Amino acid sequence: MTATSTPPTARQRRPAKPRGPIVRAFYRARLQLARVVALLLLLAVSGMALGLVLSFPISRLQFSPSGAIRLDQANLVGQLEAESALVAAEDLPVEWVPGDPALGGFGLLGSTFCGTTVELPTALSDDKVVVFQNPSTGSVLIGQSLRIDKWQAGRDYVAQVDRALKDCDEFYASGFSGPIRSRIEDPPGSPAITDSVGATYRSLEEPLRVTEWTILAVGDLLLAVSVTGLEESPEQFLDTVENRILTRLDPADFAPSASSTTTTAPGG
Repeated sequence: MTATSTPPTARQRRPAKPRGPIVRAFYRARLQLARVVALLLLLAVSGMALGLVLSFPISRLQFSPSGAIRLDQANLVGQLEAESALVAAEDLPVEWVPGDPALGGFGLLGSTFCGTTVELPTALSDDKVVVFQNPSTGSVLIGQSLRIDKWQAGRDYVAQVDRALKDCDEFYASGFSGPIRSRIEDPPGSPAITDSVGATYRSLEEPLRVTEWTILAVGDLLLAVSVTGLEESPEQFLDTVENRILTRLDPADFAPSASSTTTTAPGG
């Protein structure tokens, strides 16, 4: 009886004979090429991501000012007197004396920044102004304070001024003798609180002047201090004046007994 041969199943089939050395070498080379291409694609994607990070303008990155205190703004509302936010004689060195009140009209609040007039929040008081001068240097200091309807509006005003300053490097700033082309530079010191903005205006034409200034939002008050002279004010001058005002307004955070390590007040 003749046995009939049964075709082998898939599991019974013998493995195919190995290909020749040339074919195997070709497949190995193709596999290596695929790996190289995949690696190059990965490096390209990583390089693009790194390039985007490195090319992103540093000015667009938001950093919290080192050491600046974030005030509990809501808690300060209604607790402050506008007059207390003005520069006082005891905030200044002895050589500073009362100046011409007419110069108070050149204060920063409500002025133009890079050609943009930033609208002041709704005021609940008159604009308080004080003027001092240093006869030995001819420098003039102007202090302002204004009570506003909402503490959030003060924070927004500071932010809008900051944005306006980033629109240009030079503009015609108001001066005692009229608009004068000025270059915008960094403020002379470090911000004491987060809700503040400052700059230095350096005139590029006669009369040559330097104006250093800062604007702060504290509770329901806006305050500003500017110093104009033939040259920069002494180191830490504006910082010292600013901190003495803040000590009166918020002694819990700025009085000498306050913790020097606290950089964030609750809330705000």
